[in-house]
Amino acid sequence: MLFSDKIKFISDENIPIKVVNMLKERGFDIKRVPLGFSDKRIAKIAKSESRIILTFDRHFINRKMFPPEKFSGIIFLQIHPPIIESIFSSLLKLLEEVKPEEFKGKLFVLSSFGFKVRQ
Repeated sequence: MLFSDKIKFISDENIPIKVVNMLKERGFDIKRVPLGFSDKRIAKIAKSESRIILTFDRHFINRKMFPPEKFSGIIFLQIHPPIIESIFSSLLKLLEEVKPEEFKGKLFVLSSFGFKVRQ
């Protein structure tokens, strides 16, 4: 069973809206930022609302700009090509394997083949 009631996401604008909607349909609390939001603004919302950042943006893997320990979690998607079904199934696998409290302070690099955790 998924922990959709305990996990809150903030989706960068580069996450396909269909993926966002599929997560919402599964009961996840996910907020998608409008086009043009800066990374700093996304980070500020993520911190203030205790949301896990969901992004394809490489800036979020820069530890100096966005230290994982200051966030509820960061999931960087490294899925190419970014096929909706591949993104969604990879996310669900991650969410089934990692407990909600295990995201805090960590950067997850997610691919079609699994994930790596960077603290």
